[in-house]
Amino acid sequence: MMKRAKKIEFRVTHTEYFIIQNKALKSGNSISEFLRNTALDYPLTYKLTEDEILAYRQLSQYADNFRRIGNLFKLGDTTGVKEACIETTKLIRNHLNKLK
Repeated sequence: MMKRAKKIEFRVTHTEYFIIQNKALKSGNSISEFLRNTALDYPLTYKLTEDEILAYRQLSQYADNFRRIGNLFKLGDTTGVKEACIETTKLIRNHLNKLK
């Protein structure tokens, strides 16, 4: 990647500054990254928060559990299906209780 050596400055109102700053924060980028990506029509990269990363990990765990349940159905293991469903249900309920 080439070194960024040139600097561009422009004036904005107080309100415009806060709007730009807010949009940059929401996208997880610095103001410079946000303005550069917007001006050059680059896709805005979104940086996940720690809470969002945790939520995706939990969803991945649920997906694994449901995949196992599907495999048990294919094998005809109804006892295993019941146990896996109960385990997955408890896991989901525990995480939902944290939101209360």
